[in-house]
Amino acid sequence: LIHFYKRMLGFLSWTIWTFGALPLGLAAFVVYRKVTKPPREPIQKKDWKKDVVYLYQFPLLPKVRTISPFAMKLETWLRMNDIKYENIFTLKFSRKGQIPYIEFNGEEIPDSNIIISTLKKYFNKDPEDAYSKREAGIGHTVITMLENHTTPTGFDYRYGHHMPEFLECLQVAKFYPSGVKMWGMIQPYGTRFRSYLQGTGRHELEEIWEFARKDLVAISEILGDKPFLLGDTPSTVDCALFGHLAQFLYIDIGFPQREVLVKECSNLVALVERMKEKFWP
Repeated sequence: LIHFYKRMLGFLSWTIWTFGALPLGLAAFVVYRKVTKPPREPIQKKDWKKDVVYLYQFPLLPKVRTISPFAMKLETWLRMNDIKYENIFTLKFSRKGQIPYIEFNGEEIPDSNIIISTLKKYFNKDPEDAYSKREAGIGHTVITMLENHTTPTGFDYRYGHHMPEFLECLQVAKFYPSGVKMWGMIQPYGTRFRSYLQGTGRHELEEIWEFARKDLVAISEILGDKPFLLGDTPSTVDCALFGHLAQFLYIDIGFPQREVLVKECSNLVALVERMKEKFWP
């Protein structure tokens, strides 16, 4: 009986530590870091030039250029619309904790979709003007599905379950200044935990890959035999498709999504190559 009580007290102590003291300690640490951290400068580029976009993104890597599909989408969109920009490669995130982000006319603007919307209005350049509202709506819907459903399955695969292969394939330690080893140790747990909270991680892996397959096949059906998703000219959704699908196609770590693209969605593979030839010759 005494042994049983000791085990119960031990379990109770562990529970209190895990769900009480530990979270409180972590919260206190976060608050301390925020309070003691020096105030962030409004912008980093002090000698900025008017109407030049300063694009902050991760350092470049071989095979896929960047590990951020959002950065690839955004940079391709800037090229497509002939907007002058300069790259600033960094591991420093925006005030919203996002990367990529831009500084434009003395203001920091995070989030690729907000950036594109802002620049469309400022420069009066909107590739969706070539299409009807219905077609533009289809493009918006595809981007939303791609970025909030399809791509997270890719993050789950590469970060949650194949992080060592991912880091080795892209030689990340060679191109990133520091912290890669620690990142490789921590990221898988963070990704799987986040995926579980979001709901996707509660499924079997094969079920998750099937979610992605259905997304890709649906996009392939929308594309059909058109040169670009909405028609004869590229639009924002094509930049998004290029940025996100390139991650599956060019990072050779056995993505199940890549197998789907190659075997069932050859028109999407052709679209990626078409965008690459047009904007990344």
